[in-house]
Amino acid sequence: MPPVWRMACCLLCLVAAASALHVAAEETVHTALIGLATPLATPRGQALRDAVQQGIDDANKRNLVINGRRTVFKLFAVDDKNDNNLAALAARSMVNAGVIGVIGHLSTDASLIGAKIYNEAGIPQISPTTTARVFTQQGYRNVFQLLGHTDITTEYLAQSALNLFKAKRIMVIDNDTGLGNALANSFIKKLRAKSMDVVARASISQKTSDFNSVLAEAKAVDADLIFFAAIVPQSQAFAQRMQQQHISTTLLLAGGAVNYNFPGSSDEYGGNTWILVHGLPEEKLPGFKTLEKNYTARFTTHLIPQSLFAYDCVGALVEAARQANSLSPGKLIEALHQVHFAGVSGPVSFDAEGSLNDPSYSLYQVRQKRWQFVKSFP
Repeated sequence: MPPVWRMACCLLCLVAAASALHVAAEETVHTALIGLATPLATPRGQALRDAVQQGIDDANKRNLVINGRRTVFKLFAVDDKNDNNLAALAARSMVNAGVIGVIGHLSTDASLIGAKIYNEAGIPQISPTTTARVFTQQGYRNVFQLLGHTDITTEYLAQSALNLFKAKRIMVIDNDTGLGNALANSFIKKLRAKSMDVVARASISQKTSDFNSVLAEAKAVDADLIFFAAIVPQSQAFAQRMQQQHISTTLLLAGGAVNYNFPGSSDEYGGNTWILVHGLPEEKLPGFKTLEKNYTARFTTHLIPQSLFAYDCVGALVEAARQANSLSPGKLIEALHQVHFAGVSGPVSFDAEGSLNDPSYSLYQVRQKRWQFVKSFP
């Protein structure tokens, strides 16, 4: 064979070998989709999306090998607009896309709708924002919540009302949602267990911005504390209306009412407003500074309190895959029930129902137009 042909054959063999190695390398890399269902057009939804993406980026830096193949995680985000009908469509699109797990939805109502669909498909669902007790009491083994549930939340709310505010005349208002009703009912139950009661109970639509009647009732019963079980932006509008009517009654809120610029600015919330949020203050979280540095280098959205839980939802799902050595959703569900790891938001593990074990809380008050930390629970 002439030297030219011999050289050509050698080159062809090298190219073929390189191509074979490239194909083999591709075959050993597996892409796993992590679903996110949230209202992506809102600042809160965008902050949760970016926190999940940061969690996925950090997981991919670990070059994890699962079931013999290097695994790359990828975000599959769907905008459910926090609408019940769209939540069902988003959940079905997750199932059809073949996600290994879902993070979301934002509200309790949307999460409950998604939970039924994910349960039927055998896909784990971890919510960074859903706190209603009913979420993990449906008998579904696939659901997990990374926040303390309402029965724990309202115990600390009731303790604050009794011991800190010394409230005597309490009015409770809910926004007629799954979470709002759960918080209001549980709060009243906890108050009565402490020999306290409410002087008025009201319910308004989650879409209304007319608070005149409930505020008139608050004046009529001479309430010294109003607990409003709602989320932003409705809770902010309610606080603004109180200020416009010069009502100085203490306003107590729960975590879903935290504003986008928390804790640096209280935005529309006026003085004598208090909020119980999930988790500990940033300065008490060892991993927060590193996360903040990496996050702000890439994203322009804020790290809101729920961002830390969204980030840790990814961590829980990835840790379950690592421990199970599998990307099978069914095996991930079982592994999630055994997961224990140090998340940025705090220790992460779940009880038999899927609720977070030993959750922490922090109480803040508006002082000089910013949120000032007061105390933590437990």
